[in-house]
Amino acid sequence: MNIVLAVFAGIAALVGLGLLWWRWRVARELRVMSSVEVSGAGSVAAMPAGQVVQVAGALRVRQLLAAEFSGQPCAYYKAEIEREEVYYERDSQGRDQRRTRTTTVYSETKYGQCLIEDATGRVGIDFDGADVEAVEAVNEPCAAPGQAQMGGIVGGVLAAFANSNSTHRRKESILAPDIAVFVLGEVQQGGLIGKPAKGSHNSIFVISHKSKDERTASLTKTARWLLIFILLCFGLAAGLLAWSVAKGEEKKTSELILRSVPSRV
Repeated sequence: MNIVLAVFAGIAALVGLGLLWWRWRVARELRVMSSVEVSGAGSVAAMPAGQVVQVAGALRVRQLLAAEFSGQPCAYYKAEIEREEVYYERDSQGRDQRRTRTTTVYSETKYGQCLIEDATGRVGIDFDGADVEAVEAVNEPCAAPGQAQMGGIVGGVLAAFANSNSTHRRKESILAPDIAVFVLGEVQQGGLIGKPAKGSHNSIFVISHKSKDERTASLTKTARWLLIFILLCFGLAAGLLAWSVAKGEEKKTSELILRSVPSRV
């Protein structure tokens, strides 16, 4: 067996397993969404705590927030600054390979006291622990955190040093007030919709600007593409493993032939 090819086969198989786990999560969410009907907001308060519920309606907020980067009025925002850093890694042949890595150096999330309102009434939602699908408001290059507050020689030196091997980008996503939202979560004590309780069989809590139909179509497409990539990864792993075994057999055959040939003085 050729060790190098076997290692690449193992890497391909591990990637396939990771994608398989991701697809399992997507399929689970699709099952939950299809098994629960959308309820009227006004009926949630009468439901028992722990019941999985889906509600669609207009997002209301008691007091508007101002998004950190864009300044737009919103009910929820998430602001981040990412750093993309260039570094070099030496390969097995002694050559320097250029690599990049991205890290989040700043993150802030805020939300107000919110509820969903439809024709049947309204129900409060607790954003804590939610997977929020918000609308992108900002995605642009920016200075490194702290440089804007430093002027003169110090700020110039820091800027020159930071730009020599890294760049920064700020991102912001928001949920504006009064937009249509879709929520999938659990009824909590007091009638709010929030994250599943500990020990619950359900672990999904989503607040999205997409409708249920839009999310279903998007998740179905994701599951389809994941299946394609999973099959490709496992097919590649099998091919590399077979090649590894074949190369190993060729090497053994060559060694046997060399041993069988009498040496000449």
